[in-house]
Amino acid sequence: MNGSLPEDSPWSRQRWFLLVLVIFGLHLAALWLVSERTGQVRLRTEPRAMARWQTSPAGAQKLLDALEVSDPTLFAMVNTGGFSGAAWLQPPPPTYRASEWTDAQRWLAQPVQTLGEAFQHFATNQRAPLFEPARKPEAPVPTLAVRQPVLRERSRLIVEGSLVQRPLVQSPPLRSWPAADVLADTRVQVLVDADGLIFSPRLLSPGGVQDPMQRAADQHAIELTRALRFAPAPGRPTTSSAPPEPGTLVFQWHTTAPPAASK
Repeated sequence: MNGSLPEDSPWSRQRWFLLVLVIFGLHLAALWLVSERTGQVRLRTEPRAMARWQTSPAGAQKLLDALEVSDPTLFAMVNTGGFSGAAWLQPPPPTYRASEWTDAQRWLAQPVQTLGEAFQHFATNQRAPLFEPARKPEAPVPTLAVRQPVLRERSRLIVEGSLVQRPLVQSPPLRSWPAADVLADTRVQVLVDADGLIFSPRLLSPGGVQDPMQRAADQHAIELTRALRFAPAPGRPTTSSAPPEPGTLVFQWHTTAPPAASK
């Protein structure tokens, strides 16, 4: 005899299909048991809007009061029909009554015997002023300080502006002018490049000068300016694209007595 046990044969496809049908039927039966069974399903109908005419004030007020009850913001916002409408929207005016209060008279303690003591002390320590009606004070002698102008001994040239740091290569000889009055300074504006050459001399003296000697001195200053040359700028660039440097030349003229006219 063979003592080995027979092996369990696997389920066939029909047995598995039958098991699924049984479980599905049990689910349907459970759903049917817990579901509500009614004879007829009623359709939900929406309420229709109705309009009513209120001919009396009392009826209209009742309708407004009924609508306020259904207001969702009745207790959330301030409203005249709410529980706090009278307190928020119609506050009573505050009443104020000033209290009548008077203080009793309290006089400050002031020693009477010390009143005027400071004035009395000042009067006793000061001497009486002397009064001399016949004596007149001497009138002060007025003094007038007159500043004597410094006379120029010769004409000179002054450089102003940034050109002060660059000396002239050669100072020009300046002449004296025979004139009966002092000549004004001649101011000439110039442009100097890096090599020291002067460009575009322009006279800064006021125009329309009537004195012929002053006009001659101004023209002579322009001619001297064109012949001047400054020292080259330190660290000048190798190219000539550097902008010119502005400056001012001031000619201070010396005047001499004009020759006497021959008879």
